[in-house]
Amino acid sequence: MTFIDLKSDTVTRPTDKMRQAMMDAPVGDDVYKEDPTVSLLEEKTAAITGKEEALFCTSGTQSNLLALMTHCQPGDEYIVGQTAHTFKYEAGGAAVLGSIQPQPLDLEPDGTLDRKIILTGLLWTMTMPGIWPGVLLILPACR
Repeated sequence: MTFIDLKSDTVTRPTDKMRQAMMDAPVGDDVYKEDPTVSLLEEKTAAITGKEEALFCTSGTQSNLLALMTHCQPGDEYIVGQTAHTFKYEAGGAAVLGSIQPQPLDLEPDGTLDRKIILTGLLWTMTMPGIWPGVLLILPACR
Protein backbone atom coordinates (compact mmCIF):
# COMPACT_ATOMS: atom_id res chain seq x y z
CA MET A 1 0.00 0.00 0.00
CA THR A 2 1.28 3.46 -0.88
CA PHE A 3 1.34 5.99 1.94
CA ILE A 4 -0.22 9.36 1.10
CA ASP A 5 0.65 12.17 3.49
CA LEU A 6 -2.54 14.18 4.11
CA LYS A 7 -1.40 16.22 7.12
CA SER A 8 -1.33 19.38 5.03
CA ASP A 9 -2.62 20.54 1.69
CA THR A 10 0.91 21.69 0.87
CA VAL A 11 2.69 18.32 1.28
CA THR A 12 0.31 16.07 -0.63
CA ARG A 13 1.67 15.25 -4.09
CA PRO A 14 -0.68 13.78 -6.71
CA THR A 15 0.40 10.74 -8.69
CA ASP A 16 0.42 10.76 -12.49
CA LYS A 17 -2.90 8.90 -12.44
CA MET A 18 -4.38 11.54 -10.13
CA ARG A 19 -3.12 14.34 -12.38
CA GLN A 20 -4.68 12.62 -15.39
CA ALA A 21 -7.99 12.25 -13.57
CA MET A 22 -7.91 15.97 -12.76
CA MET A 23 -7.21 16.87 -16.39
CA ASP A 24 -10.02 14.60 -17.62
CA ALA A 25 -12.60 15.68 -15.03
CA PRO A 26 -15.63 17.58 -16.30
CA VAL A 27 -15.61 21.13 -14.97
CA GLY A 28 -17.99 24.05 -14.71
CA ASP A 29 -18.74 27.10 -12.59
CA ASP A 30 -19.20 25.92 -9.02
CA VAL A 31 -20.75 29.25 -7.98
CA TYR A 32 -23.74 28.34 -10.14
CA LYS A 33 -23.59 24.64 -9.16
CA GLU A 34 -22.46 23.83 -12.72
CA ASP A 35 -19.32 21.88 -11.82
CA PRO A 36 -20.34 18.20 -11.88
CA THR A 37 -17.07 17.03 -10.30
CA VAL A 38 -17.36 19.32 -7.28
CA SER A 39 -21.09 18.53 -6.95
CA LEU A 40 -20.39 14.78 -6.99
CA LEU A 41 -17.60 15.16 -4.41
CA GLU A 42 -19.88 17.16 -2.11
CA GLU A 43 -22.76 14.67 -2.53
CA LYS A 44 -20.53 11.67 -1.79
CA THR A 45 -18.97 13.41 1.22
CA ALA A 46 -22.40 14.30 2.62
CA ALA A 47 -23.55 10.69 2.17
CA ILE A 48 -20.44 9.25 3.83
CA THR A 49 -20.69 11.63 6.80
CA GLY A 50 -24.47 11.35 7.12
CA LYS A 51 -24.99 15.09 6.62
CA GLU A 52 -27.52 16.89 4.43
CA GLU A 53 -24.81 18.67 2.49
CA ALA A 54 -21.05 19.08 2.26
CA LEU A 55 -18.90 21.96 1.06
CA PHE A 56 -15.67 21.49 -0.87
CA CYS A 57 -12.88 23.69 0.45
CA THR A 58 -9.67 24.18 -1.47
CA SER A 59 -7.37 24.09 1.56
CA GLY A 60 -7.16 23.17 5.22
CA THR A 61 -6.68 26.84 6.06
CA GLN A 62 -9.94 27.70 4.30
CA SER A 63 -11.74 24.84 6.07
CA ASN A 64 -10.47 25.94 9.49
CA LEU A 65 -11.48 29.55 8.87
CA LEU A 66 -14.95 28.53 7.71
CA ALA A 67 -15.39 26.36 10.81
CA LEU A 68 -14.40 29.21 13.12
CA MET A 69 -16.59 31.73 11.32
CA THR A 70 -19.52 29.29 11.42
CA HIS A 71 -19.31 28.83 15.18
CA CYS A 72 -18.20 32.31 16.25
CA GLN A 73 -19.50 35.80 15.70
CA PRO A 74 -17.31 38.87 15.13
CA GLY A 75 -15.92 39.91 18.49
CA ASP A 76 -15.99 36.34 19.89
CA GLU A 77 -12.96 34.59 21.22
CA TYR A 78 -11.81 31.02 20.70
CA ILE A 79 -9.48 28.92 22.80
CA VAL A 80 -6.60 27.36 20.91
CA GLY A 81 -3.28 25.72 21.71
CA GLN A 82 -0.29 28.09 21.75
CA THR A 83 1.50 26.03 19.09
CA ALA A 84 -1.53 24.86 17.10
CA HIS A 85 -1.08 25.47 13.40
CA THR A 86 -4.33 27.45 13.22
CA PHE A 87 -2.78 29.93 15.65
CA LYS A 88 0.84 29.95 14.44
CA TYR A 89 0.68 29.39 10.69
CA GLU A 90 -2.65 30.57 9.28
CA ALA A 91 -1.77 34.26 9.11
CA GLY A 92 -4.31 35.41 11.69
CA GLY A 93 -7.21 34.70 9.32
CA ALA A 94 -9.72 34.30 12.14
CA ALA A 95 -8.83 37.72 13.54
CA VAL A 96 -8.38 39.50 10.20
CA LEU A 97 -11.28 38.01 8.23
CA GLY A 98 -13.64 36.89 10.99
CA SER A 99 -12.89 39.43 13.73
CA ILE A 100 -12.52 36.42 16.05
CA GLN A 101 -9.83 36.73 18.71
CA PRO A 102 -7.72 33.68 19.61
CA GLN A 103 -7.07 32.97 23.28
CA PRO A 104 -3.91 30.79 23.06
CA LEU A 105 -3.25 28.35 25.89
CA ASP A 106 -0.22 26.19 26.64
CA LEU A 107 -0.35 22.66 25.28
CA GLU A 108 0.67 19.48 27.01
CA PRO A 109 3.83 17.76 25.67
CA ASP A 110 1.63 15.39 23.62
CA GLY A 111 -0.12 18.34 21.94
CA THR A 112 -3.38 18.17 23.89
CA LEU A 113 -5.02 20.84 26.01
CA ASP A 114 -5.42 20.07 29.71
CA ARG A 115 -9.06 20.35 30.85
CA LYS A 116 -8.09 22.53 33.81
CA ILE A 117 -6.30 24.96 31.51
CA ILE A 118 -9.31 25.05 29.18
CA LEU A 119 -11.61 25.75 32.12
CA THR A 120 -9.29 28.52 33.30
CA GLY A 121 -9.46 30.06 29.84
CA LEU A 122 -13.23 29.65 29.73
CA LEU A 123 -13.71 31.15 33.18
CA TRP A 124 -11.54 34.14 32.29
CA THR A 125 -13.45 34.71 29.07
CA MET A 126 -16.84 34.17 30.69
CA THR A 127 -16.17 37.15 32.99
CA MET A 128 -16.68 39.24 29.87
CA PRO A 129 -20.43 39.94 29.54
CA GLY A 130 -22.10 38.19 26.64
CA ILE A 131 -19.00 36.32 25.40
CA TRP A 132 -19.07 32.53 25.14
CA PRO A 133 -15.81 31.29 23.63
CA GLY A 134 -15.35 28.44 21.21
CA VAL A 135 -12.83 25.71 21.90
CA LEU A 136 -10.79 24.67 18.89
CA LEU A 137 -9.38 21.18 19.27
CA ILE A 138 -6.50 20.25 16.99
CA LEU A 139 -5.11 16.74 16.70
CA PRO A 140 -1.53 16.67 17.99
CA ALA A 141 -0.26 15.36 14.63
CA CYS A 142 -1.60 18.48 12.93
CA ARG A 143 0.32 21.13 14.83
